[in-house]
Order: sequence, then structure tokens, then C-alpha cells
Amino acid sequence: MLSIRLRRTGKKKKPSYRIVVTDNRAPIYGKYLEMIGHYDPFTKVVVLDKEKALEWMNKGAKPSDTVGKILEAQGVKHKSIVIKKFRAVSKKELEVQKAQDEAEKEKERQEKEAAKEAFEQQVEAEKAEQPSSEEKLQEAAEESIKEIKEEESTKPEEKPEKAEPEDKE
Repeated sequence: MLSIRLRRTGKKKKPSYRIVVTDNRAPIYGKYLEMIGHYDPFTKVVVLDKEKALEWMNKGAKPSDTVGKILEAQGVKHKSIVIKKFRAVSKKELEVQKAQDEAEKEKERQEKEAAKEAFEQQVEAEKAEQPSSEEKLQEAAEESIKEIKEEESTKPEEKPEKAEPEDKE
């Protein structure tokens, strides 16, 4: 993919830039396809061939953010010029944002706790309404024990006869 970007030239601590069309995978100081202008950041002088810039953008070249700003300042309009807007956030704004985030988290935590308590109360209410399966088993066991005792008390007592040992001779 093609990109229109700045390529640094000039002396140490005195930069100037060429506006070049290049493959976006190419190294910054590598070969470029065409130079369409130059820019001096100290004097803010821009020399730009607007026709060539539009021609390359129509072919699919996308300008970098800085080049997009330069192109807009020169009056070049095209759909591929997209400028990302970055905004610094102050410490006060960060603190306010953190406080809001913490308040939201605390509110969510309280809602979860309230929902949990409501669910536990609902479960306890259902348990109170219906006897538990353990209680049912305990009652059934007690009833069967009573029945067995009643049967034993109504049966006449039979003494088992002692078996006589057989003599083996």
C-alpha cells in the first residue's frame, strides 16, 4: 500500500522534511517513488505540488496524519485525508474519571450484593414453605419404625425350639 509521508533531511537539530510517496513497508530512509514537496518546520514554509498529491491519492496513496494536516492547510481536499485527533488529558480530568469509574464499580458491587441477598432470602422462603427431603425421609423412617414396633407387640411371642443335636455314630 502506498503512503504519503515525511522524510527527514537537513542538519542536526535543524530538520527539514521532504513530502514523498512511498510503499508503507519501505524503510523511512529507503527509496521512494516520487517527491511531491518539502516542508520546513521552523519557517513553516511548505512547497507542495497539489496536482501530484491528488493524483497519488486517487491511485490509493494514504497520507500520514502530519502530511494530512499539511495538505488541509494547503487547501487540498480528498476523502483519503483522515486526521486522527489526539487530545491530552490533564491530571484533574484523570482524577475525575477515576473517581467516576470507582463510583460505578462500587454501585455495581452493591447491586450484585443486593441481588445475592434477595436470592438467598427467596431460597430460604421456599425452604420454609416446603419441607425438605431430609425431613420427609426422617418422618418416613419414624413411621416405619412405629409400624414395626406395633407388629412386634401384636404378634404372640413364639419361643423358638432348640434344635436337638444329632448324634453321629
